[in-house]
Amino acid sequence: MKKKILSILLAMIIIFTMSAGVTSVSLAADMATPIMIKAQIDGKEVNMRAYSASYEGNNFICIRDFANAINGSAKQFNISYDKDKQAVCILKGQPYVAIGGENQPGNRSTEWADSSVPELYVDNKKVQYTVYSIQGNTYFKFTDLMQIFNVNATVCSSNKTIIVDTKKDFDVEFQKTAASGYFDFLHGSVLGNATTGEIIYANNADNKVAIASTTKIMTYLLIREAIDKKQISWDDDVVISKTAEAVSLSEDGVIPMKAGQSIKLRDLMNTLLIVSSNESATALSEHLSGSETEFTKLMNSKAKELKLDSAEFYNPHGLPLYTSNIFSAKLQNRMNAMDLFELCRYTVNKYPDILDITRKTSISVNSLNFQGENTNRLLFNVDGVDGLKTGTTNRAGCCIITTMPVQHKNKTERVIAIVLGAEDSAERAQKPAVLLQYAKQHYINK
Repeated sequence: MKKKILSILLAMIIIFTMSAGVTSVSLAADMATPIMIKAQIDGKEVNMRAYSASYEGNNFICIRDFANAINGSAKQFNISYDKDKQAVCILKGQPYVAIGGENQPGNRSTEWADSSVPELYVDNKKVQYTVYSIQGNTYFKFTDLMQIFNVNATVCSSNKTIIVDTKKDFDVEFQKTAASGYFDFLHGSVLGNATTGEIIYANNADNKVAIASTTKIMTYLLIREAIDKKQISWDDDVVISKTAEAVSLSEDGVIPMKAGQSIKLRDLMNTLLIVSSNESATALSEHLSGSETEFTKLMNSKAKELKLDSAEFYNPHGLPLYTSNIFSAKLQNRMNAMDLFELCRYTVNKYPDILDITRKTSISVNSLNFQGENTNRLLFNVDGVDGLKTGTTNRAGCCIITTMPVQHKNKTERVIAIVLGAEDSAERAQKPAVLLQYAKQHYINK
């Protein structure tokens, strides 16, 4: 109960922390219990400092201990601090310079710890991972370390020792991972080939669930089709209504907008997809159809045309909609993961230039005096990812549609991974990363 109360209090404010000089945004407080993880690195036994966060098995490993353990191998790396960037910088292939205390238990005790997404660069490229910063050290999920450093690892079933082979590349052991229940508690997940339509993996894919801001793929599609029909133009000046202003001023507002303000349609389309602007969705829908209500009719009509039988739209952005009844219902756009895959497949194949927007890691709109970062962590963390959309509501959980090209029989094809109902933004990044890695392995071996 104490953990729950403290987490709620922390969630009500943004806490900026300085851990070892690194600026980060704290997400939530968890009870971190110190443990030592047994590992075997290329046959050599080592121990690594770790913390279990709130629950046994939810382990985060000290990156410096891992760096020290694999030092001298082909996967070695060094860690430094860049004062100009105020960030931790990792350089692969460089020998690790120890600071003392690595792979030793040290003087640690159970304490409250904040998970955060710190400023972090790998080979001068920004990446985004949820970590714990405790007593000057940074602790990662081990699967994230496997992905970052392209290293393979398994767990010995008899003594729970992590077996690391630095000579082998990252392998998700997909069938074993899926059978363990890794995807079972998501609302739905799909991995499919957007080029051929092949479904590589699906779990709970027929469950009709809230889809949050992944809704905006349909909004983009309808606006794009209207542009093709010359009904509207990329260069249109869109006048912001009082409704759009109200959205921007709400707790779900992303970009401040004022009624009467004029914004280019092109800018609204970019902010719709890159920073998931709800006010942009409202403004675009009103520009085409006069109101959100009329635009929503187009959304449901298009869903019917595409045979997306599970689709149920109430608005162009995916936020909850309360009815005016005495016992007010909380309506949300819904669809199953398989239909969402088909919608995305259709959109990407018809308008591949959507990826010119969704691959951008950030956006700056001078007319709005706005700068923002893409909400899709996989753009930062997985090479090749170039889209597509995230979404979050309390009911929907954390959702993501992500996509990348893969090589298959000397051809480039496109895969789409969908995860609906992840518990938090960390899980939303981890599970589609596993799906995408499996897609690459699937086509290499096929």
